[in-house]
Order: sequence, then C-alpha cells, then structure tokens
Amino acid sequence: MKITVLVENNTRIDNYLLAEPALSLLIELEGRKILFDTGYSDVFLKNARTLGIDLTDITDIVLSHGHDDHTGGLRYIKPNKAVKLTAHPAIFDEKVDSFGIAYGCPVLNEYLENKFNLNLTNGIYNLTPELIFLGEIENNKSDDIDDSALVYVMQDKLFIITGCSHSGIINIINYAKKVTGINQIYGVLGGLHLLNVSDDILRELGEYFRSENIEYLAPCHCCDLRSKIVLSQKNFIQEVCAGDIITIV
Repeated sequence: MKITVLVENNTRIDNYLLAEPALSLLIELEGRKILFDTGYSDVFLKNARTLGIDLTDITDIVLSHGHDDHTGGLRYIKPNKAVKLTAHPAIFDEKVDSFGIAYGCPVLNEYLENKFNLNLTNGIYNLTPELIFLGEIENNKSDDIDDSALVYVMQDKLFIITGCSHSGIINIINYAKKVTGINQIYGVLGGLHLLNVSDDILRELGEYFRSENIEYLAPCHCCDLRSKIVLSQKNFIQEVCAGDIITIV
C-alpha cells in the first residue's frame, strides 16, 4: 500500500507544496486509487499537480468525518458517477461551534448524490479485501458519531489510518481488532485529536502505544507539538508533511 500525503498542516522546505490545517491522503492499493479526505480547499489538487499525480482516475473517496477541514475539497472535484464515495450517514449533520460558526460538511447529500456513487454506511465496508472502512466506531463517546477510520490488514498485523480520531484512537484500535480478529497493530497514521491535552493524558496514551508495540506511529494534523514531544518520550514518532510518501508492505 502506498500513501501520498496531499494535504497536511505542515510542509517541508524546498518541496514547493502548500499546507493548510486539514488532511488529505491518496491511498494506492490493488489497482485502486482512494482519496481519503479532501482538506479545506483545492490545495490537495494543487499539490497533486505539483507532485505529478493524476487524480482524474481515482476510484474511491472516503471521508473520515463531516468536518470542513476534511470535506471542503469535495467542491472542487469534477463529477464522476464511477467514483464511489464512502462515509458515515451522519457526515451531513449540522456542526456549529460555541461562536456560532458552522464547521460541518459544506456540501449537501443531494449535491454528492449527483456527482458520485454515494455509499453512506454506519457498518463496515471493504474497499478491497485488505482495506476496511470501519463505519461507526464502537464506544464512541464524542458528539461526532460520524467519525470513522480505515484499517489495512497486513497478514498478521493492522495499520490504522484516521482523520481526527474524535471517536478516540484507543476505541478505533480496539474496534479494528474486533472487526478483523487481529490483535497486533503495526502502525497508526493520522490525526489523533491531541490539541491542548494534559501531559498526564498524553503520557497515558504514550504508555498505551508502547504497550501495543506499535512500530510506525505518525500523529499529524490535529496534534500539537507538545503532544508529539510527550508521546515521543515513550515511542518513536514519525514526522508527516505534505508530499510525504509512505509505503506499507
């Protein structure tokens, strides 16, 4: 499986890519090109062009949840009914912060129905035999019931790909284990929703990751610098930037 980071909060010097506080990944696996989240804007398209990546032949779009920093780019994708768009049915639920600012998906159900082959499900869905959309995450205590993730099955280990982990990264991991029957986690890539989290909670999470013997840990997007520093006290942390290519075999 090849993952190209199209959008992330950070970019590297001399690669001439754009960054925005959002996430978009291109997953290539078994002849499929899967766009996982679309960022805030058309930055994912601009970065793809800079990287020489053709997105006109994507086979799937998967949305981790309905926040605008993961769904805003949908407005810039050309209609293609051959493209299957998979997401939780609640991605269109209204989301407004304490200041009255809407931050939910900026497009409506009807808009996407006219553009793509819409696959709204709260159950598990196999994009390929090895790549699974987890649907509604068990024991999700957050308000974001639509928050989901992908799990890649690698023989006897799992690789988790998540957007923001509003449903809780430990819940996601436990549910992935339950769905697949595999208990060993090789890696975790994506947002872990670790902004302004106490050091005690971060240390507990770091201990959990270490106890799971996770070899590849790449927190990004909605993780601040302090969270990465504390997690790195117990784990080796991978840096993630726009343009990075991650190969999982």
